[in-house]
Amino acid sequence: MSEQSTSTSERNRRWLPITLIVIAAVIVASVGWMLYNRFTTTKITAYFDRSVGIYEGSEVRILGVPVGSVDKVEPQGDQVKVVMSVDRGYDIPVDAKAMQITPSVVADRYIQIAPPYTGGEKMGRDATITRENTATPVEVDELYASIAKLSNDLGPNGANANGAVSDLLTVSSANLENNGQALGASITQLSRASRYLSDARGDIFDTIKNLQVFVSMLAENDSQVREFNAQLADISTFLAGERQNLGEALNLLSISLGDVARFVNDNRAQIQGNAEALTALTQTLANQADNVAAALPVLPVALSNLVNVHDAESGTLDMRANIPEIAEPFSLFCKLLEVGKLKPGDPVFEELGRTYRPVVDACFAVTEQLAAGVKSPTLNLPFGILSKENQQANPVPGTVPGNPSPRQTDGVAPSEQEEGGQ
Repeated sequence: MSEQSTSTSERNRRWLPITLIVIAAVIVASVGWMLYNRFTTTKITAYFDRSVGIYEGSEVRILGVPVGSVDKVEPQGDQVKVVMSVDRGYDIPVDAKAMQITPSVVADRYIQIAPPYTGGEKMGRDATITRENTATPVEVDELYASIAKLSNDLGPNGANANGAVSDLLTVSSANLENNGQALGASITQLSRASRYLSDARGDIFDTIKNLQVFVSMLAENDSQVREFNAQLADISTFLAGERQNLGEALNLLSISLGDVARFVNDNRAQIQGNAEALTALTQTLANQADNVAAALPVLPVALSNLVNVHDAESGTLDMRANIPEIAEPFSLFCKLLEVGKLKPGDPVFEELGRTYRPVVDACFAVTEQLAAGVKSPTLNLPFGILSKENQQANPVPGTVPGNPSPRQTDGVAPSEQEEGGQ
């Protein structure tokens, strides 16, 4: 007995690790399956106002293609909670809706997810579709009941108790008789108008929106609008009082325009010539734009110097000619021989300049010798002739600091000094 019990214990010990491994494998597989199902499934909870023909295992479709199934159907007061599992491989828009679809009277219903995903934000792993975004079909018995109620309401026990419905049908038949073509044309035109309004709905909505903005602006600026209306009324009153003068002014304006038209017609040749000349002048200014731009900065200084030329005290013009060429008159002739500078960049003139270069250099050497023999420190010729290296020996009184004019001493005019001396 002891040996049998010992062998049984040994067998149990041998099978125990295998049993534990199998249990662990089952647990790991279950957990792995749950995790796999969790990460590859989108859980959607939808709330319907009722659920007829929807059970656990009912299909969930997108565009009619099965993509999942119903996990649980749970009534909650005045609504029904439906939990669905959808394959994670199918993208669903975040604002999707759920609808119960009845393919036929006797077939099982399924849940349709719409619209299909075309881009944008996707639905998460756990999502909820509210009751406002779900729809259920009308039941057949409700449809039959509605038809029966309509028949009873329009029958002899209802609206047709006194023959009102019969009279309506009789009058309608009489009015529509021989008017089928006109009615069809009216419906066609109405369809076209509806299509046009549908195509232009964006413009219509924008127009209404802009009109709303305009009205809001008027409301916010009501005081300014009232003031504008008052000023407009004053202007209207003023124009009404001056309508005779205004009429006479317009009459004179029409006469003046006629005179201008005749003048233009009689002198169109001169006007055309002036316009052409103006065109030439404008073109010249455009061509000399750089020179004009260079002259404008110095023009104010030149005008100021021109004004300052007149000495009001002495009644003289205090200026002198600044001709740099006469400061070296002997070299002026040599400069005229530099034909290469007449047209810079012209190969012909540049070649002539190189040809006559020795003659020009010899000319400058001779003129420098002549100038050296004529110049002297005391030489002071008119207009600055030969005065390139000389200074003005006898400055004009009043033109150099420290050399005051005898006509104005200590702030006393010469005429007053002479009177005082007498």
